[in-house]
Amino acid sequence: MKAILEEQENLQLEFARNIRDNNTRLAFTVEEVKGLPADYLAHARKNEKGEYLLGFGYPEYVPFMEYLDNDAARRRYQFAFTNRGTPRNLELLARTVKLRQEITDLFGYPSYAHFAVRKCMAETHEAIEKFLGEVQAAASGLQTKELEELRVYAVQGLAGEQAKAFRLQLWNFSYWQRHLKQERYQLDQNALRKYFPTNASVAWVLDVSGRLYGVGFRPSAAPVWHEDVRALDVIDQASGAVLGGIYLDLYPRDGKYGHAAAFGVAHPSALEKRLLVSALAANLNKEGLDGEELVTLLHEFGHVLHGVLSKTRYAAEGGTSVEHDFVEAPSQMYEEWARRLEPLRLLAGHCSPACPQVDAALVARMTAAQNFSRGIHYSRQLLYAGFDMRLHARHAPGEKIDPKARWDAMEGATPLGHVGGTQFPGSFGHLMGGYATGYYGYMWSEMLALDMLSRFGDKLLNPEVGRLYREAMLSRGGERKATDMVRDFLGRAPSSKAFYDEIAGKRLQ
Repeated sequence: MKAILEEQENLQLEFARNIRDNNTRLAFTVEEVKGLPADYLAHARKNEKGEYLLGFGYPEYVPFMEYLDNDAARRRYQFAFTNRGTPRNLELLARTVKLRQEITDLFGYPSYAHFAVRKCMAETHEAIEKFLGEVQAAASGLQTKELEELRVYAVQGLAGEQAKAFRLQLWNFSYWQRHLKQERYQLDQNALRKYFPTNASVAWVLDVSGRLYGVGFRPSAAPVWHEDVRALDVIDQASGAVLGGIYLDLYPRDGKYGHAAAFGVAHPSALEKRLLVSALAANLNKEGLDGEELVTLLHEFGHVLHGVLSKTRYAAEGGTSVEHDFVEAPSQMYEEWARRLEPLRLLAGHCSPACPQVDAALVARMTAAQNFSRGIHYSRQLLYAGFDMRLHARHAPGEKIDPKARWDAMEGATPLGHVGGTQFPGSFGHLMGGYATGYYGYMWSEMLALDMLSRFGDKLLNPEVGRLYREAMLSRGGERKATDMVRDFLGRAPSSKAFYDEIAGKRLQ
């Protein structure tokens, strides 16, 4: 077992390094980049020919796929982005899956999926399969309707042979989604940046967190690793005691982790009188945030709070050391504060110079946009979770483990189909890390997050409920079962109603 774990660790590090250290930059001519926002192009590198050079960071990739008018350029970028860790990473993933089956055999479980779930809220492999089946029943019909609506809209926006030959593809559906959403709800995500200046948004998150959980934040003298990084102490308002420390590393730079995440730097232990230190890493626009980036900031800060407000006796139970299919729930719940008028109207008070005030009409448009294409979103999440479970099913002795072949078949069976030549599993880092056989946990956690949110009702800034949540949930880390903590906080058994209302786009109507 020790030998397996050591090899796994080395494979995971190499897998991540192959993606992180891929310095490939694709060149696009001035003609090809039409449609991209001016501030996006202003920050892009150029070569000696004046062509724009784009790498594989999400701050570059996502706007490109949503705004660029040139279909061929989007296709070229999507291919390169999807294959950025291959072919070596496909070999690393296959070897890791084989090692996980060896672990399964050592412990006598039917499959790695059965082995991994034994310490999760779901408890059994069968419970996960049942849950995924229910989500599929709720989302698949919606997805079909939404994709047809999107196809009709796209055809109407094209002409002649382009319209006749058009079909939705992985490299064009985000582009048409953005156009339809913007036209229908008059909501351009890029235009939201004036409402959410980045510095003001960070100050707002600290303000809201302080009001809700009875904490304060002050600059720390702790050393930092880059001039953009801020270090803060977290203070309990009632006692004045230092609860822990946080680092905010919010802006992109070469060689930095490409996603957004919270990392534990030091783990808390009441026994050792050791406080938690957490680092929030993101790649945000320095000038202002769109609605999705604001949600991301709150989500990751939710992880930070889950850690820094922990008061567990042992480090192994501190912070986010909860069941794997619950770890995202507190952060997913906190996303809601970026979607409601009560907390959002506080943001303008942190702007200098002044920024526009968020009003009820804007929040209504943001809500409608959030409900847009729910079926497509959850169906894609189902594909990722289903691939994860199938990949970690029982493999026959001597059977070749081929992640790409399995993915190609599963993605090929979806309405959008599979794009030949792409090798997505080679960049699916979740499966190499802690989310193996746990990707379903994103949706499972969201089900619990939306249910826990009901305890706040229409008053998301209610300090009494916030402090109850801090004591009943955040402070306990993983020293109690998540099911028991949720039940105690809600005063009843958990319910899935809000989650399925979310899929149907009915929860916030």
